[in-house]
Amino acid sequence: MTALAIALTALLLLETLPSAIAQLGRYRAGLDRLDSLTRLGVTQGRNLWATTVIGAVHLLGSVAVITGLFAPAVGVGGAGLEAGVFGWVVSRQVRHGDRGRALGAYLMFTAMALAVLTVDAIRLA
Repeated sequence: MTALAIALTALLLLETLPSAIAQLGRYRAGLDRLDSLTRLGVTQGRNLWATTVIGAVHLLGSVAVITGLFAPAVGVGGAGLEAGVFGWVVSRQVRHGDRGRALGAYLMFTAMALAVLTVDAIRLA
């Protein structure tokens, strides 16, 4: 079960760490991607606070899922944070009628976070 936790955590981190860096650093590509998914208007200077919040949540979630390799309860919390962020993005996409790759990608990221959460929860027992 530990090997599965390591593999799933590594896969989740491939999405969460770059997202945290892009949002906290306010890199143009990250802002464009976030805006295209959520329609928050961050590229027009509106709701810039959201990029800081999302980046901080991704960073906190990433640290927590890494810690979860040693303390599964912390990993459950971190994976829950990540699932919440990805689920929120999916809800924004559905609300705006998105279909296809972008929606599929964030459904997959949500599922990956839920998989990490599930494996860490099983490891608790």
